[in-house]
Amino acid sequence: MSTNVDLLATNGTMVNGAMSNGTSIPVPMEDRPKVYDWPTENESGYRIREVPSGTKSFRKIIVIGAGASGLDFAKHQQDLLENVETVIYEKNAEVSGTWIENKYPGCACDIPSVTYQYIWEPNIWSKFYSGAEEILEYFKGVADKYRLRKYIKLRHSVDHAEWNETTGKWAVKVTNHEQGITFEDHCDILINASGIFNFWQWPKIKGLQDFKGIIAHSASYPDHLDLSGKRIAIVGTGASGIQLTAALQKDASHMYTWIRTPTWITSGFASTHAGPDGGNFEYSEEQKKRFIEDPEYYLKYIKDIEASLSVPMAVLKNTPSNELAREYATTIMKQKLQGRPDLLKALTPTSFSVGCKRATPGNGFLEALCADNVTTYCGANLTELSPRGFIDPDGSEVEVDAIVLATGFNTTWIPRIPIIANGQNLQDVYTKNPLSYLGVAAPNMPNYFTFYGPYSPIGQGSVLAIMDVFAKYIVQVVEKIQIEDIKSMTPKLSVIADYGEHTRLLVKRFVWDSPCRSWMKGGDLHGAPSSYAGTRAQAIEVLASPRYEDYDINYKSRNMWQWLGNGFSLRDVDGKDTTWYWGLVDGKDEQKNYET
Repeated sequence: MSTNVDLLATNGTMVNGAMSNGTSIPVPMEDRPKVYDWPTENESGYRIREVPSGTKSFRKIIVIGAGASGLDFAKHQQDLLENVETVIYEKNAEVSGTWIENKYPGCACDIPSVTYQYIWEPNIWSKFYSGAEEILEYFKGVADKYRLRKYIKLRHSVDHAEWNETTGKWAVKVTNHEQGITFEDHCDILINASGIFNFWQWPKIKGLQDFKGIIAHSASYPDHLDLSGKRIAIVGTGASGIQLTAALQKDASHMYTWIRTPTWITSGFASTHAGPDGGNFEYSEEQKKRFIEDPEYYLKYIKDIEASLSVPMAVLKNTPSNELAREYATTIMKQKLQGRPDLLKALTPTSFSVGCKRATPGNGFLEALCADNVTTYCGANLTELSPRGFIDPDGSEVEVDAIVLATGFNTTWIPRIPIIANGQNLQDVYTKNPLSYLGVAAPNMPNYFTFYGPYSPIGQGSVLAIMDVFAKYIVQVVEKIQIEDIKSMTPKLSVIADYGEHTRLLVKRFVWDSPCRSWMKGGDLHGAPSSYAGTRAQAIEVLASPRYEDYDINYKSRNMWQWLGNGFSLRDVDGKDTTWYWGLVDGKDEQKNYET
């Protein structure tokens, strides 16, 4: 142990490790010779741990992913934790996760820029809704500014993780893609920050391998691909498909799209703060100058927009707010699809309200569908390709130059790699029953924490504010593990089961439980949505302080009280005020000579 002051006063006041008016004695420590003949071990073999209580024992942390979540945790552990080694393995060649992978034309965040940023790192954005390139630069800048790259190993993918109950450590298999080697690392705490929007796959379309033209996926879009003047087929009407359609339509020779099922196409989130018709706009130099010079004004602006994203009644069934959202979305769609009743009928949901599946802001999308150079197949899906194009619903071949697949990601809660503990693979567990503890911990997985497990509170507003709460939660748990010399913490199965029962009943009040196919329901029309059943404010309050009574805790010692150590507090030896409970003199928590 390393401390500034490690001598205890026998009488008088301790100043810089020496007595001001008496003598001093060394406090027993693990790394110093025994001075007094004090007992250290009893007849059963239990030993006193020769450290003051509050000592933070060493722990190693491995984080999977250096996207927004991984960077957030890196910053908080750097600020708040001591005596830890943190290693972040990132499979890509750069930080920022989804924003390094998604670079297709029109790629942007549909959440207002000022809320899609870290609470601790406000930025001056160029637009109300930021493009992918600017967001990427933001996260790269955060990594550089706070010197977080020292924790990160790029082009390293985690392939397998298994808990060893004997050692109380995770064995983690890692591939170094730079050197083409695989090795095994070990850690006390494993954090999965790999996200849910990063595992894309080619869709299962007959003849996909036979097509001789250009094939591109939105999640792996070639940097310099120019489709101007081309005949393009775009598959998918999720967020990426909508943005791609709007971006590519004007320069396409002809475009083909498919609308298989209805979906609400809305203006951007927080549209009342956006430009005309909920569109994007650039901040003026005057606005940006005021944001910089008047932080309180900027904070009020952020909070105003954040509040508009988190209206609880809008996501509850049969409320006036939800009905108003439905009426507003219907009005927008009618206005932009004038003269195209076929498209309006195909797109407008009749069985579920706005929010059942994530509302899809589509500035420019509906207008693109109405253009003369766009053919849309309603109520159909692309099922077959030929070497020269695709087979339309009538069975005819249509020739195209390029197929753009905006078919999204595998958004199940199933981990991308085997995560094994107590004889169970979390991949198998989540295939059958994706339950978690508040989205931050998993059943039967000791010392394993996640950003956004099942039933995470990510159904409302920007995910970055919730991310911050998750990071702080995990930091608090790590600190407890250090101070109490805990071997493992695992959420109790009974607690997880009770949480699941409560959530599955309460969520029936929310629009997410309506009959729609969404990623929160695993694509099942009548499935139970695995979303937090409550408001954003409640979720943040619940996660602010860990409920340690919800965990099974195993200590490294057979005696759970060994962490009390040698009877001294860290405060007794580190120079802090030992009578702090009376209040601090000059606001400083330090030991002083109070002789008068």
